[in-house]
Amino acid sequence: MEFNHLTNSIENTPFFALMSDAEQIQVQEVVEGVSSQSGEKSFLVKIRPRPNSHVTKNESELLANAQLLLASGDYLLARNLFSFILRKNLRDEKAMDGLGVCFLRLKETVAAKKCFKALWEMHRRSKYAVYLGMCYLAEENDEAAFSLFQQVVDETSLEPDLKFDFQKAYGNLLMAKERWNEAEQRYLKALQWVPESAAVLVNLGTLEVQRKNHSKADGYFKKALVLEPNNSRGHFGVGLVQWENNNAQGAMDSFEKALDCDSRNGLALRYLIKIQENSSSKEQLKKRMYRFLEQEPNNGEIRFQLARILMQENRFGEASEQADKALRLLPQDERIQSLKKILIQNRHWGAT
Repeated sequence: MEFNHLTNSIENTPFFALMSDAEQIQVQEVVEGVSSQSGEKSFLVKIRPRPNSHVTKNESELLANAQLLLASGDYLLARNLFSFILRKNLRDEKAMDGLGVCFLRLKETVAAKKCFKALWEMHRRSKYAVYLGMCYLAEENDEAAFSLFQQVVDETSLEPDLKFDFQKAYGNLLMAKERWNEAEQRYLKALQWVPESAAVLVNLGTLEVQRKNHSKADGYFKKALVLEPNNSRGHFGVGLVQWENNNAQGAMDSFEKALDCDSRNGLALRYLIKIQENSSSKEQLKKRMYRFLEQEPNNGEIRFQLARILMQENRFGEASEQADKALRLLPQDERIQSLKKILIQNRHWGAT
């Protein structure tokens, strides 16, 4: 039985109960992937239980320990305990449930999906439809997730945390389908469980922008920013409302704040490019674009926009380089093709 225990705490009772009753223990320090700045050490602990060990023989106690570890966020050790139980009894619903949650929290989506698919097929409980839907969302299979969410018939049976996640995720799917009223109902239900969710408030603001209710949208975005002042999407939302109200300066200030909070906010950057189209100086804007592309090198749209700015500054060599990269990413884009032709025509500009 292998246990990956990523902590140097000595207060983990289930873990040390297993160690104290083991026939053999091997401890190996894991160096790869561990930050030296944190001061923490990571170990791989291999435990061979004694035959007829009271710790592993009592499955109900072992399950309780695994659930305790799961509740405390020790997903790695809990995962291995649940797996050990399932090796003895493959149809143990609680162990399979716990194992699926561990996999989901550890972002091992394929394994989590197998667990919840089996549970859903065997038991048809609403929570397994939700968890399986969350797995599909992680794989960007929105239609499969939406189909499962529609089969949730007993929302009251869900745990509080799962109720929030379900309502929020369902609202997102409904908003993508432009079913505004239903999406709003889901978001409001999510707020009943987590009233101070900045993410849901931003989603409600975005929904109201789509409905052209700009004043209401602005209120939601500003409530989110009170809760999370560095929420990039909140600042972007405020900027979007200002843009819709023809306040270019106010919009620009908010889009700048959004990028200060998250330099990868591509929507804020695109609006900022649009606002500064005719600005005489674009040095700060270019810095933001280069910083964005360092983190998102495969964004063809921003590379195209950077190429346009560089061409306007008669920096044809740099513009051509960016246009080439943009064209490789978006080979059918006629705007980039036209820009590239102009750059080819001016490739000798300034040569002596």
